[in-house]
Amino acid sequence: MSHSPAMDTLRDLSSALWTIRSNQEATRVLRTTNSLLRCFLFFDICYLISGIALITMALTNQLDHRDRMIMFGGLFGVFASISALVNSLASHGIRTWKRNFLLPWLAFFLVVLGMLIMHMAHSLYFEHTQWRHVFLFFANIAVFSCWRHMHKQYILMALPRPQQQAVVDVESVVREYLSPITTTSNPKDLPPKYEEVEEMPPQYDATTMEASTVEAPATVALPVEAPAEETAKK
Repeated sequence: MSHSPAMDTLRDLSSALWTIRSNQEATRVLRTTNSLLRCFLFFDICYLISGIALITMALTNQLDHRDRMIMFGGLFGVFASISALVNSLASHGIRTWKRNFLLPWLAFFLVVLGMLIMHMAHSLYFEHTQWRHVFLFFANIAVFSCWRHMHKQYILMALPRPQQQAVVDVESVVREYLSPITTTSNPKDLPPKYEEVEEMPPQYDATTMEASTVEAPATVALPVEAPAEETAKK
């Protein structure tokens, strides 16, 4: 039982450090998620502009691959619209801290990742290795990394939303838990608070103050005279 205070202190210290670490990790993941969604929204706008540009060029100019340009322009527009929709839902889920809004994002980009992997495998199987395969490889890695991060964010949203706190000084926390208690005071020995005092202070009374200011008359002790009989004997 002599080591119970030390064990309790170490347990509290470990719990405090774990809470600080978890809060900082959740805050970092949330900040990265917001940046990732803004980046995806920027690419959605670029895809949408590219699709509109391809369709406009195919309709206004007499080109050889007109039908193919219209098809790719339509695919870019549809992809950009769906991606913008799921990104908006994910952003709303992050703001309101409702993780069900992240499910469309996870499902859509999981399908995109599967299509990219199948396209790269088909190209590598039927064609020789080319530079575009390197691009497809890095695209697969990028999409998979983003999907894994959003899945981690989805798991963290099962917990309460992390508060935006200032940087915590871990050294001060450790010093506070490990510093010995030098003085212990009994709560009963402490003076009462001002709010707890029920008795009112004595009121001012003029007669009392005048009586206290009157000084008592000074008395002088006189010597006691000897009896006459003792004087005659002497």
